[in-house]
Amino acid sequence: MNSVRIVAFKEGDTWVAQCLEHDICVQAADLDTVRARMEVAIQAESPLDRLPKAPPHFFDLWGRKSEFHQSGKSDGTEYEMALCA
Repeated sequence: MNSVRIVAFKEGDTWVAQCLEHDICVQAADLDTVRARMEVAIQAESPLDRLPKAPPHFFDLWGRKSEFHQSGKSDGTEYEMALCA
């Protein structure tokens, strides 16, 4: 089973979520919608192993993640989402 990490952060009034292991990114007005859109995007992009990793600065964001975490599963892929400053 695949497992991915997702960083979520706010740019202005928009929430952005970026998967680290595979370059998938979504945006929404609120955190619940961005999480739901990421689940749909993971399903739409399967198989994920054909996608490159996210750009390096997103991995740096993961290193600055907050204590908030959500986890879930989408199309057989487990994910961990963390808010980043």
